[in-house]
Amino acid sequence: MVVSLDIEIDLGTKYLTNISAYFLGGIFAADEFAQKDGVRYVVSPTRYNKSSIDNKDFENHYQAVTKLAKVINKTTLLSPLIIANKLNTGKFNNRMFGFGTYFECANDLRLENEAAKVMTALEKSSSIVRRCFLVGMFDGRGYYDKHAGYIGFDCANEKLSKFLCDVINLYGLKCNYNPLRARKNKESKSRDPQIRINKIENFQENIGFISRQKINKYYDLYDKYLYVIAEENFVLEGLKIIRRK
Repeated sequence: MVVSLDIEIDLGTKYLTNISAYFLGGIFAADEFAQKDGVRYVVSPTRYNKSSIDNKDFENHYQAVTKLAKVINKTTLLSPLIIANKLNTGKFNNRMFGFGTYFECANDLRLENEAAKVMTALEKSSSIVRRCFLVGMFDGRGYYDKHAGYIGFDCANEKLSKFLCDVINLYGLKCNYNPLRARKNKESKSRDPQIRINKIENFQENIGFISRQKINKYYDLYDKYLYVIAEENFVLEGLKIIRRK
């Protein structure tokens, strides 16, 4: 069953589909806005550290997300164009390179005020739609801490963090919210609040990424004789998971 969704964001569709759920996940995880010529936009961003980016993997990711955005008549811009067109949310800079998909929204939109509607729609939706929302949450800004063994992303909005953890729990995974905390070195900047999933194998084997660079990084942890990277284009074109052969 396809579920309708009436919120203050122009998603290009009135329904919560696999594609709109993917972008909504990115939107709610980032909580980033831009404004130009009196029009306000909410953004589903993807960013990579320039020092670690693989150009072919980046291009693959950009093209895949651009193709998904075109299905719902949305535009995905590379960060140089975002900056040139004065659509920067303040997060794209010389160190962080990437792209963003832009959605017109109400001038007074606060995502936490739309969370209850989105949760109701997700509860009524299929597990595949819920999965696509989770893919969107981690695909653009998620990172892997190999020392602590978790995947996560920064989320400073505590109300949104609770909502996002509830969505993760709804799918059957467990997450932790780590609030703002000081570093041992008092002169260093405090660590940003984070949402984390500790059992990373549950994510890459059941949720997955469109980002080829991310899935390859996790694949390095697996026995290549037993596991392969598999595409699941029937869920989202370009989506990849790790599964047993």
